[in-house]
Amino acid sequence: MASTDLSSILSASKDLTKHLLNSKPPDLPSVNLSLEQIEAQSRRLVSKHDSSGDVNRANYLLAQASVDGSALSQSIAHLNASTTFSSSSLQPLQDTDVSSFLRHSHEQNLISTIENGRKETQESFYRMLEDRTVRDWEEKKKRLFEQLGASVPVASSLTTSTTSLAASTMGMSSSMMKKQVPVSAPLSLQMHSKMLAYDRTVVALNSARLGGTSYPIIHALTDAANDNNQITFMFTILVKITQEPPSLPPLEHASAHILNSPVFERKYAKAYLASPAPALSLRKQIATGARQALEEQYLSIIQRTVHSHPSEAQLGGDPSTGNLVRAFCAVRFYRQGEWLSGLELVKGSPVWAQVFFLVRVGEVSEAFQVLMRFKDAVDAREPGFIDAFRIWAESSERSLPRLIRDQLAGVYNAHMLQAQTTDPFKLALYKLIARLDVGRRSIPNVTTTTEDWLWMQFAMVDESSGDENDDSSLASLTKVLLAYGERHFEPATGSVGQKSGFWASVLLMCGQFERAVASLWDHDSGGSLQVEAVHLAVALAYHGLLRVSSKAEGSDVNILTLSPSATGNQPVPSLALHTLIWRYIRQFVKMDAKEGLQYVYILPLSADQPSPPGVGHEQLEAAWELVRRIIVMANGGPMWEELVGGVKGDGTRFPGVLPTHLPLLRLSPSPDSYPSTQSLSSSSSLRPTSLQTFDYKSQILLPTASSLLSNDRLPEAIKLYDLAGEYDTVVGCLAQALGNLVASGGTTLSFGAGGGTAWSAAGDQQERAKELEKTAREILTVYERLGRGTGLGASGSTSGTNAGGKDRDACVKLLKILEAGERGRDGHVERALEILESTSLVPLDVNVASGKEGDVDVMKVTRKAEEFTQQHEALQRCLPVYLVMCMDALSGVASKIKSGVGAHGGEAQKRAAVVVLRKKSRALMVYAGLLKYRMSPEVYGYLARGDVEVAL
Repeated sequence: MASTDLSSILSASKDLTKHLLNSKPPDLPSVNLSLEQIEAQSRRLVSKHDSSGDVNRANYLLAQASVDGSALSQSIAHLNASTTFSSSSLQPLQDTDVSSFLRHSHEQNLISTIENGRKETQESFYRMLEDRTVRDWEEKKKRLFEQLGASVPVASSLTTSTTSLAASTMGMSSSMMKKQVPVSAPLSLQMHSKMLAYDRTVVALNSARLGGTSYPIIHALTDAANDNNQITFMFTILVKITQEPPSLPPLEHASAHILNSPVFERKYAKAYLASPAPALSLRKQIATGARQALEEQYLSIIQRTVHSHPSEAQLGGDPSTGNLVRAFCAVRFYRQGEWLSGLELVKGSPVWAQVFFLVRVGEVSEAFQVLMRFKDAVDAREPGFIDAFRIWAESSERSLPRLIRDQLAGVYNAHMLQAQTTDPFKLALYKLIARLDVGRRSIPNVTTTTEDWLWMQFAMVDESSGDENDDSSLASLTKVLLAYGERHFEPATGSVGQKSGFWASVLLMCGQFERAVASLWDHDSGGSLQVEAVHLAVALAYHGLLRVSSKAEGSDVNILTLSPSATGNQPVPSLALHTLIWRYIRQFVKMDAKEGLQYVYILPLSADQPSPPGVGHEQLEAAWELVRRIIVMANGGPMWEELVGGVKGDGTRFPGVLPTHLPLLRLSPSPDSYPSTQSLSSSSSLRPTSLQTFDYKSQILLPTASSLLSNDRLPEAIKLYDLAGEYDTVVGCLAQALGNLVASGGTTLSFGAGGGTAWSAAGDQQERAKELEKTAREILTVYERLGRGTGLGASGSTSGTNAGGKDRDACVKLLKILEAGERGRDGHVERALEILESTSLVPLDVNVASGKEGDVDVMKVTRKAEEFTQQHEALQRCLPVYLVMCMDALSGVASKIKSGVGAHGGEAQKRAAVVVLRKKSRALMVYAGLLKYRMSPEVYGYLARGDVEVAL
């Protein structure tokens, strides 16, 4: 059976090659060899082949690629693959080997987990990269649209909802607590009026800085907020933090000497900027100011609530805060002749609620008086609480000794947390004065609104330890609030999703001043809060509570920069103040450059910032750059001279707005630019002696004049050079401008037309020539009278090449050429020829001719041609123009003489005059011929035709 099967397999295998045998070519022989024979012949063929040459060639090619083939061959030969893996990993698993199966499954799970984690990480990375790319592009596109002016809101009117924070307080109806103020004016007018109101405060601030006095900028901004409750509350927070008084005593008062006035400018800069975290005293002041602002706000809410419910409140004639709080508790908790459940009554009164609300509005002394009125009843229920409250109220930091705090903590943990009917206000008082259970930040029925919750957090802040990592520190609370984010504090209101700016107020309470400004600026409210963002930054910079970004850290897209902290805590925010100010003022700087400068004066306030190194000087450079940019962008005319100053017709100067405010830019006037600095001496006390001042001429005048010159605004550039005392430069600019004007006029000539075509000019060129000619003549007249622009130094010695004198000579000659052109256009060709001869640019005098008629003194003409290279560059460029003008003048005079027009005497005198004209024409042709490659062939042809006309 087995043999039969093997035989059938053999026959079947032979049948497999039948189709190959049938399809092979007839000349191809068959191989009838067994496998052993084929193997033996293959080995025989291999043994005959010498493979050493192939190996050598392979090693040669590998050596060119710096690969050692022989060493690799030896390494491969000694490789033992059996030790690469453990013997158990290569062995098949037995069905009964449970431990090996579990180990293998565990290894596979680890491998699959690692692979899945790698894939998820890679996908998350590319997804985050794409999101970041899209977000960055959106930000850049937004900034680009702002620069192009596409960020103006499209709404034509705005109904501003000045909803009080009390609308969400105490759960009362919106009709009782909400106040709508409709505004029907167009948005552009509303924004313009708001910007003007804020602008007046900045102007007043800079005036006070110039006078060396302080200015209550935050109170002024509060008045300019125009009853916007949320913005007013934001500025109130800053007032409480900075402790800025509402006004200063007038200087006329006997005891109000300037040296005794409080100093607001950069008052907190050292405490805020000395380290990444504010100083301990400033942190305490921030927390206290935030709490006081919330208390003042809540007191106004209580007053409005009581006054809107007079029948329920039963206020009476007692004006005290305690009576006001009693009436408020009646409005809120007294219904149908009984108090709401949940309140613990002491002799029929909700004492705990009254005490809490008095503490809530900051009236701690009146709260203690309420407790003393019910002392016996309170001591019977809560022994020791009144004494602890007294110690807490008398403490400057509102803290308790550890022993008393531990006693209150025992009562709090043993009874109150476990009781079902504990008065929530009593629980809040225990928690507050002993700072218990800081991690549990909400108290039911007490912290019912966002403002109540925030007050509770800031009231429990304790900076006595000085440790930022403490749970009760301001830094820990800030970390919690930043983790919550804007969405928890500022829900969108209105149909267009506008926000009120409350998140900025929260950031101010935490001392995150830079984040608060950025939050207002980047608000999704159509730019309506950007005005407040800029002026909030101004107030913060004035008080020294703003950290600015360095060039290395800053960005052209985002104004907020978050730098890693050296201590490993929260990143340190900084603000690109110069970018913020420029984005704000660029919308009106062309029309009102003086107001734009008022905001630029704020930048040097941050010149004293110590870190990062050099950032203070960068703020000065940024301010100077913005000043230069404003001067270039401002419209010319009298308003421009009012900005930078100017020169009267008699050469005396009058100062502009900018020179009188140089101390605000840390600049000092140059002695040669403003001889009298009496107007600036009154503000010398403004500059701290530790801050260096810089030269106004080198930082502002000269760079700006160069920019104006490159922008083809010659009149403004000349005025700035004159104000800088660079009189030689003024004359040089005039020479270049006059040369360009004369040369451009020559391009309009129609060569070959003959006669008077050389005197034709376009209308706009003619107007430009008149204006420039008038300006040049006035400047040269004044300079000649005052001895300026002569190329002489202060001592009267000439400089190396006497460039000033050469420029002045070029201006005089170019003006004569323009005057000759004017005379030619009027038909006075004889006078035009005399003016051209007086320039001495072309050998036209009779001395160049010898005694024989028509001969020319070639030596004199050659010397004149050699002197051409010593002429001013502007005169060299104008060579074709005034040569053509000279030939046309000669031709015109000759034509008049030949035609008998004018008084030229008898025939002999006419012939003599024509002979002189022929000699001059010939000398002109010789002169032009010596100056090879200076002019185009058309000019030479035109001169030749003119010479022929004179000779005929």
